[in-house]
Amino acid sequence: MIFPDTTFAATITLLIGSGLVLYRSSSVIDDEDKGQIEDDFSVLPCIRSRCSIFPSAYLQDPPPLDERIIQSLLDAALWGPYHGKCFSGCQHPAKFVVLGKQSMVEMQNMTLDYYDKNWKEVGWGSGNDGSSREEYEIWRKMTQDEITGRWGPCCYMIAIIMRRQTGPKRLPEWEEGAAVAAATQNMHIQSTKFPQLACYWSSWHDAARDSDEMKNFLKMDDEDKCLGFFIVAQRKDPRSKDRRKRDKLVMGVEWRP
Repeated sequence: MIFPDTTFAATITLLIGSGLVLYRSSSVIDDEDKGQIEDDFSVLPCIRSRCSIFPSAYLQDPPPLDERIIQSLLDAALWGPYHGKCFSGCQHPAKFVVLGKQSMVEMQNMTLDYYDKNWKEVGWGSGNDGSSREEYEIWRKMTQDEITGRWGPCCYMIAIIMRRQTGPKRLPEWEEGAAVAAATQNMHIQSTKFPQLACYWSSWHDAARDSDEMKNFLKMDDEDKCLGFFIVAQRKDPRSKDRRKRDKLVMGVEWRP
């Protein structure tokens, strides 16, 4: 996933800090009881169950999804860490715009309209240059077909917005971006409560995502940033076995006395 500007490193840092919290069941103990302690890692299965599920695994023509499920994801997002208690009057820097079927199509058509007008200057998709109209037309047709194909089974796309300067004290941008990422991670973890859900964070087409047209569509303020879309669909096979493995060596960890 691609994050705009300088939020990437800080986003990942706060995601790790907010997501991988392990609770211990011990209280105050004396030395002779230390050997009897059993750690409670009950939150870890929830975190390990979180995974990105992509369109190839989406159920075609899914049944309607109860809106209370989406609300539960948003409720989880609310409890991500942010600077609200530090400064009176601060709002959460995250704003989520829940796009239903009609709005999803409107947003994708807006994306195509943006590239139709700007592809020579900005390229298209995420990184293709604007040198060939023929190549652009091929990409455009593929992307238009995705409205009813790749993205057709989606129940919702939730726009992820970082609201800049949400309180009386101007705080570093990375703090607000990291808080939004932590809130989004909470949504993804909460989604594991519903085995039928298939979710992932799409960074979307970067030039369109960062455009004034997207700001207008999502009713964003000038300094706000769209960080992509949280995709919510339903799985073909909710009982499929999770075969993922993560070697602890992939993460750098250093213990110091």
